Amino acid sequence: MATWSHRGTSDKLVLCFSGIGNNPNACPRYEFAAKATGNGQHNALFIADPNRTWLNAPDLLEQIANEIAAFKASCDVTRVIAMGHSMGGFCALVAPAITHVDSVLAFAPQISIHPKVVPNETRWMGYREKITRFRIISAGDHFNKDTAYTVIHGRHSCEAPQRDIFPKMANLRHYIMPKTKHNVPQRLKSMNCLGEVIQYSIDDRPRKQRLLLKNKAGAVLLPHQGDPLKVEKSVSS
Repeated sequence: MATWSHRGTSDKLVLCFSGIGNNPNACPRYEFAAKATGNGQHNALFIADPNRTWLNAPDLLEQIANEIAAFKASCDVTRVIAMGHSMGGFCALVAPAITHVDSVLAFAPQISIHPKVVPNETRWMGYREKITRFRIISAGDHFNKDTAYTVIHGRHSCEAPQRDIFPKMANLRHYIMPKTKHNVPQRLKSMNCLGEVIQYSIDDRPRKQRLLLKNKAGAVLLPHQGDPLKVEKSVSS
């Protein structure tokens, strides 16, 4: 595990999990630094899994939980947000199972990397084959009813093995972006709205986030059981 921390002045703490990164021979670097900290105002703990195990490395969950607890103890925070892209989004979805998290924002996350859960998933095979013991079969097994989950996937078929098996929950808002593959944050950045999407999760403004995603990115909120938000039209094929 590798971590980087930032002490801000607000009462918010953002747990930002790294994806696999671009260099398989180096530890993934921290991501979303400026936007996760609100340009420096929020406390943030950046967490990376150097071996790209999707939290399955021995003792990794315990190490992360201890690191978060120690950093929380040094900050005066009243709200905790977990976020990340791809593998980082998967880790953010699991984070509420090891520490208190008010809200999760996951960009193009995996729901699972286990071959029996996602048999049609052919990406990241080199990393997956090195996992000898799975502690996390599915992130969905670790969801709770108290955390607000926001998941944003691309409409492209390459995302289907993960996107299409996400659970339906009243506290999970699942958005689909048209003309988008796995590059959800990059697309939002190109539309000049990535920072706002992140800040709305930090500030607990789901309606504003929904309208922004709809109007700027054409994203559709999927109909989920018990979702109190007004559901947009289903995504066309």
